[in-house]
Amino acid sequence: MSDEIGPDPLAPWVREIASKHDAGRHVEGVQCRGSVALIDEVARLRGVGGVKLGKAISLEKEIETRPDRLAGSRKAADEEKEQWRKLGLSEMPSGHGGVELEVQIGIHGRSAHGGDVIKYDAHGVHNTHLDGLAHIGADATWHGPIPARNTETDEDTMVNWAQHGIATRGVLLDIPAVRGVEWVTAEEPVTAAELDAALTATGVSLELGDALIIYQGRDRYEAAGNIYPSGAATVKRPGIGEDGAKWIASKDPGLVLWDFHDARNTPTGSLEVHSLIWAIGLCLVDNCLLGPAAAALKEAGTSTGLLVAAPTAIHRSTGVLINPLLLY
Repeated sequence: MSDEIGPDPLAPWVREIASKHDAGRHVEGVQCRGSVALIDEVARLRGVGGVKLGKAISLEKEIETRPDRLAGSRKAADEEKEQWRKLGLSEMPSGHGGVELEVQIGIHGRSAHGGDVIKYDAHGVHNTHLDGLAHIGADATWHGPIPARNTETDEDTMVNWAQHGIATRGVLLDIPAVRGVEWVTAEEPVTAAELDAALTATGVSLELGDALIIYQGRDRYEAAGNIYPSGAATVKRPGIGEDGAKWIASKDPGLVLWDFHDARNTPTGSLEVHSLIWAIGLCLVDNCLLGPAAAALKEAGTSTGLLVAAPTAIHRSTGVLINPLLLY
């Protein structure tokens, strides 16, 4: 692509990872479906083998629809915007993490029925959602390669992923436990060495197609009154940086679930892990609630389980709200 249309949105190391992926995984004439394609029968059976107690825990943050709670969320969002204005930033977060919900109730004599219409933002830093391949692109393409314009008509990645079945072994990495802190800070992005240390603490060896569940302490961070910044502005925030992103790419996970996102600790404010959506077709589940899962697995004396992430099969969808379940 010519530099005349603008600077390269991707760092050279992302291009290098993409080139290696293309050479090793792409077949001419066959569209690559990204990391989800690594989840096969062996990966699923490995996940099933991790279920010992028959318990299940949701990794989804609650989606707020109650008017009084939404009013409080809007106030918090306004306060966040004011903080950003004081920093001289023009890009500010939008939305309050709720959904537009129209509930329709009909009462006819002794009969009643209910229905609703929902509108939501499938991305951002509030609701738990799964990013599709048509979320981060470069050179007018998504991963695959899929022309970006296809999403205007009939891009079917989310349908393919839903029908493929995203169920595999999940391995939870507890970064705050490795650091001996409550949560990850913006000043110290998660490194490859820390991810290695957290993996070593599990006693598990990662295998092709496993789900990486990376806990960074966001629930504690927000409970302490901190606001996690939107990715719309290039400000530092807690999360995983370039070093950690390279580590993730090297492990060939089927998907990654996390609470904090990219650390945005570079001068350009690049999204290091999100860039892997284009580079290797990485399936990401953002804004997971992982603190309760980390505690439950610790109590059970394990770090693994069967991770099920079943997206809705919506043609042209760039992402969907999702309720990932971990069975252990």
